[in-house]
Parts: sequence; C-alpha cells; structure tokens
Amino acid sequence: MCLFVGVNSLFATSTDHVKAKELFENSKQKLSLKNVCLNLDLEILDKKGNTKSKSLSVAFGEFNQQKKVMIEITAPEEVKGTRILTTNYLDKKGIIEIYMPASGKIQKFRANNRNLKLMGSEIPITQFSSVVESDYLFSMLGNDEVNGTDCYKIKVEKPEEKEYAIAYISIKEEYLLRVEKYNSKDQLQSLTALSDYIKVSNSNGKYYPKSIHVSNLESGRSSNMKVRSLEYVQKMNIKNFQITSNES
Repeated sequence: MCLFVGVNSLFATSTDHVKAKELFENSKQKLSLKNVCLNLDLEILDKKGNTKSKSLSVAFGEFNQQKKVMIEITAPEEVKGTRILTTNYLDKKGIIEIYMPASGKIQKFRANNRNLKLMGSEIPITQFSSVVESDYLFSMLGNDEVNGTDCYKIKVEKPEEKEYAIAYISIKEEYLLRVEKYNSKDQLQSLTALSDYIKVSNSNGKYYPKSIHVSNLESGRSSNMKVRSLEYVQKMNIKNFQITSNES
C-alpha cells in the first residue's frame, strides 16, 4: 500500500511540474518578443524618491536560433545614442554588448544573472531578456488574485539554487501579470508587475503589456515603463542588431 502511495505521489508531482511549466511557457509565448519594435518611456526612482527619466526604443529579433534584443536610449540628450545589445543562445551563455557615445567604446559581458541585476539598476534589461533556462523546475502553488484577477500561482526554481521566483498567470487569458523573486531565506527581493496587455497588430495573436513596474526591495529602487507605440515587423534585418567599432 505504501508503494502505491509513493508512486501516486511521484506521478502527481510529475504532472504538477508539466502543468506548471506548460502554463508558464504559454504565458511567454503570448508575449511578443520577436519581430517587434517598441518605443517607451522609463522612469527610475531611487530610495530617496529622486527620479530619472529616459526614452528607449527596443527591438526584438531572432536569427538562426539566436535571440537578440537591441535597446537604444533616445533621450535625454546626454545619453542619447547609448545602445545595449543582448544575444541569447540555445547552447551557451548569452552576451551583453554596450556602446556609449561619450567614450566611443564597446563593452562586452556574459549575460549571467549578476550582470543582468547590475544593469537592471538603471535599465530593467531583465524584462526584455530570457533568463529562464530549460533545467528550471516548475510547481503549482494553487490560485491567487492579482488586482482582482484570478491567477495561477507557479513556483520557478533551479535545482541547485535556493533562490526562486513565483509567477502569477491569469487563468482566463494566461497573461503573465506578476513575478516575485525571493532569496534563500524566503525574503521578497524584487517584484515585477505587468498590466494593460494589448494585442500586437498582424502578429498572429501576440500581446505586450503597456505598463511594467519593477521594484527592488534590496536597493529601494523602482522603475516604471510605459509603452508609447509598438510595431510588428514581418522580417527583421540582422544589421539592426549589431554594434560595431566603426560607431565609435
């Protein structure tokens, strides 16, 4: 009898993982992160309440299984022209490249979680980059509400790490509405809220949130992104996703 209980428990756990992963992947698939260009306004607040504002253009492209995101600062004038290019690969760590007109130099980094967090203090690049890898574990934590919307509650974690995230996905539309990140002591470290989803025209059922709010409880910093316009591009040009030294 105990053997059957153990087998049933194992089957339930496996089924739970499959359902949770499928829901999470579905919410990601709905997000338009390919062949889309965005123009948005970004407001960054520090722990003292001081604010900085930037305007960005963001483009998503995919070429030979390489996923690329180009972020360009279009305002204010003193940082205009700064470009950040992230490239994610299927079989190796991604690369971050930064070009700053003031120095005329290009910097390159491995796109690990630490670098993404550091960069996220000024531009929330993690909202545009895929950081969930294939070996993550997913588990259902029941249902909950986010601003009056019924949601699935899903835990996302890596087997060898104690840090984890909890994602809230709307039951009706399967939109990703909220992501909470916790440290090894189960303390909330950051919170991302996505809202006002709109359909991307001519994109075969893709959507994007018009509003994204990110709070870092460790640093006391937060950011608000408001999408001003977005456009689906049938075929992206890879030349628009390159940072070369001749720009310096």
